[in-house]
Amino acid sequence: MREKTRKLALCGMLCALAAVFLLLGSVIPVALYCCPILAMTALLPVREEFGMKLALTAYAAVAILGLLLAADRELAGVWLFWGWYPAVQPTLDRIRPRALQYGAKLGLCTASMAALYALLIFLFQMEALAQEFRTTSVALMAATVVLMELVFLLTDAMLHRLSALWRNRLRRRWLR
Repeated sequence: MREKTRKLALCGMLCALAAVFLLLGSVIPVALYCCPILAMTALLPVREEFGMKLALTAYAAVAILGLLLAADRELAGVWLFWGWYPAVQPTLDRIRPRALQYGAKLGLCTASMAALYALLIFLFQMEALAQEFRTTSVALMAATVVLMELVFLLTDAMLHRLSALWRNRLRRRWLR
């Protein structure tokens, strides 16, 4: 019983922290992609301690909170379409060879972001976003996609380092 209570308390606190990071993006408009990445890092201990199933459950809880509470729908959508990545990262890391692994990760990132913006423009009728895409040149759009994939790769590397930091140093300090 005590172990289940500990799991519930830790997951609840980290989900709340992730939701705060996510909602911070509504206050700071420039942080559209930074705040979901911060929310991902808040949920890393859940994945490291309790596995993928509970990490996906925590992601879903934060996604529901983000959709209900975030003022910026695009921010909530970024979390909805990208926030699950830390939970499935260890599964994707098992793909060999490494070039195929990175190709799968980048393909998944690009497909999820394309699905997000298609959903925002065509289903939710976000006219300001549609206007922005209409007035942007193809070269600038391609550069944006490349930069998004670069941010994704940097996020992937950061999640690896932070999970190692959690396992090697922080876990002993926080979980006694």
